Amino acid sequence: MHFLLIIAVLNFIIATQAAKKIFVYTDRHLVEALGARAVGKSVYKRCKNLVKQSIEKYERRKKHHGFYIKAKAKMKKTGYRGQYAAVVYLFIKYVVTAVLFIIALVVNYPNPARPLMVAILNMIFVELALNFKKRKFNLRFQKNAYKIYKYLHNQISSGVKVTDAIKTVYEVIDDKDLREVLVELAARYMLTLDIDASLEEFRSNFDNQEAETLCVALKQGVITGDNKDLLERQEDVMFKKYFNYIQAETDSCRVRSVLAAAMFVAVIVIMITVPLLNDVTDAIQNIFTN
Repeated sequence: MHFLLIIAVLNFIIATQAAKKIFVYTDRHLVEALGARAVGKSVYKRCKNLVKQSIEKYERRKKHHGFYIKAKAKMKKTGYRGQYAAVVYLFIKYVVTAVLFIIALVVNYPNPARPLMVAILNMIFVELALNFKKRKFNLRFQKNAYKIYKYLHNQISSGVKVTDAIKTVYEVIDDKDLREVLVELAARYMLTLDIDASLEEFRSNFDNQEAETLCVALKQGVITGDNKDLLERQEDVMFKKYFNYIQAETDSCRVRSVLAAAMFVAVIVIMITVPLLNDVTDAIQNIFTN
């Protein structure tokens, strides 16, 4: 009993001190009073700031490792253009995979088959998700490409210079991600007047033939000053592709609607038919029993 009383008193003292610390870090009024001085007090924020500073310091280096450059280029082509996209990708693919392997190995020790399977499945899932995102991002560009060609063709046909049309082509795109890519293209060209470097940066965001064709058309317009025929032909081609995409999506929606209706009707039929069959079975049994 004496031992329990002593332990209870000590636990009460420790809990009181811990509660005071928690109250200091969670009180809204104290946090507001600290203002900017509160930055870095949290362990999570300190870790986050440390990782952020490390990434920024590594980005400022002139030389980067090959795997980091490849990861950054890969994430860029999938539409993830954030500063930390490559780091997140490498962390999920390798660090998370290693953690999952260790946990699975501890749970299934000494069998190494399941941990290896978990690790491989995690890496496969990451790659499949990125490939899906990449196809979706390229498809969005293909759907909006005809707008770019139409805008450039109309501008050049009305007497606007090709260089001026390139600087404002982003205004015709509603898609946020594609608009950012075209804004970077226009900004880079306005600052450097280097069409090759600007198009190379633009080309690095996509992995399809349509982007390459657009780069060829823009470069020809800058060099020769007249690319109306090429823009007109590509506008017609890309509009036909866009129309085919819309038709395919319409057919897909129709098929999904029919399947959903068929499944709904099948559920209703089963709900009605099963009780009837049970009643018929019971009636036949009663007849033959009597």
